Formats: sequence, C-alpha cells, structure tokens
Amino acid sequence: MAAAALALSVALTTGMPAAAYQAGLCAVPTKQVGFLDCSTGDESSNISVALIGDSHTRSWFGPARALAAKYDWKLTTVSKSACPPLDPAMMPTVLTSKTCLPWNQKLQSYLKGNPGFDLVINASSSFVTKGYQSYAKSFASVAKLMTANGAVLLVIRDNPKPKPSFLACIANNPKAIDAACSVTRAKALTPNDPMPAAVKGMANVKTVDFTDAYCNAQTCSPKIDGIVVYRDHSHISAEWAMHLTGLLEQAIPARFKQ
Repeated sequence: MAAAALALSVALTTGMPAAAYQAGLCAVPTKQVGFLDCSTGDESSNISVALIGDSHTRSWFGPARALAAKYDWKLTTVSKSACPPLDPAMMPTVLTSKTCLPWNQKLQSYLKGNPGFDLVINASSSFVTKGYQSYAKSFASVAKLMTANGAVLLVIRDNPKPKPSFLACIANNPKAIDAACSVTRAKALTPNDPMPAAVKGMANVKTVDFTDAYCNAQTCSPKIDGIVVYRDHSHISAEWAMHLTGLLEQAIPARFKQ
C-alpha cells in the first residue's frame, strides 16, 4: 500500500489550512463559500471511496480512514458543514446558509467530472434537514448522480441526539449515568432524518441504521462501554465513531473488502 501521506486538492479554495484535513475536517464552514476535496490512502488503488456530505458525514472519517488502510482504498472527503448533497434545481426554501447553493452547484460539476468513485458514504444532520421532504427529494436527485456510473451509495441514518446538558449530567452522576442522563429513544431520534427513506430501494443505494448501537428499546445513553458517545449536542465523538468501525465495515459490500 502507498504511504498514507496527505494529498490535498483544492477545487475552489477559501484558504482552508491543511491542518484541518489532518484532523479529519476537510470542509467548508457553514457560512463560507468554497469547495474542497481531500484524499488520502492508496493513490494507486483500484477502489476509490468518498465521504460526501455535511459534518455528520465527516464524523465517519476516522472509521473510513481505518478501513481505507485495511483494504488499500483511496479515500476522498468532500464536505461542507450544515450542507448535505442537494440538487441545485430543487433547493429547500429553509437552508442553514445560502452558501449551500454554490457548494452544491460545484458538487454537481465535480461528480460529473470525477466518475471514478466506487463507493460513496453519506450521513446528514437531522438538525439541518428537520424531517423536511424538500431535503429528501433534493437529496434523492443527487443520489442518482452519485450512482450514475455504477458507484454504490451507502447512506447512514443520522445518529440519535443526547440531552444538551449531557456532559454536565455525566459529571454530576458518575454512578447513575444511564438513569440520570439518558433520553427516550423517540426523543433522541427527533427530528427525523428523512434522507435514508428518500433513497431506499434505489439502484446501487444501500441504507443502514445503527441506532441500536446507541439505544436499547426505550432509551439512549450518552456514555456506553466507558465511551462518551457525543462531542456536542449533535455530533458523535471521535472515540465513539471508531468504536463503530466494525458496524461500518459490515455495512460495506463485500466486493470493496477484497
């Protein structure tokens, strides 16, 4: 396998430092206009894998990088915070930032000009999409573009959410975290993530739901197996993401794991 040295390609730069990539954050910030793609892993690999989406897609960078090393993939990250892949002709009226439109316009041309991805991994923040069908329909349109050349699109249902005060709760209840700091499964999954249902059953699309790794039948705890699950009110922690590497690996089709 080629050395996993950093290879940073800036398609439309806004001055994003390479250090951001090294932390797994090849991304354009929420309010900033720009477009970045970053690659690592085996540049000569026959398998090209991409993480394309918002910050919840980036949450899977650690596990994806570990799997890229294991299976000799080339791994590319294309991301903009609070901005899932959307069809520019079908943009929702409620957007976190207007900069999501030019990023998605650039993404369209990028995908058409880079038909070589074999596997695309995506997850979207339900705090952004809020269950809106306008997001779902627009995402489904982009999913067709992502898979037009035979690539597999793996869509991960968004992670459950904790109490906003979960860190203080853990600190104040070290021996009763589950009882004091958990939230109901229904609340943790609100708002609903509409993206997986929008693409389920489409050709070359696979959807996966890891909720059972976070929650039992009734509740979801912010600390599991000694690991703090979240880094904030929305995103999973890097340690928890790595804990889920095996689940991601199982979800990836066998032909990419030869």
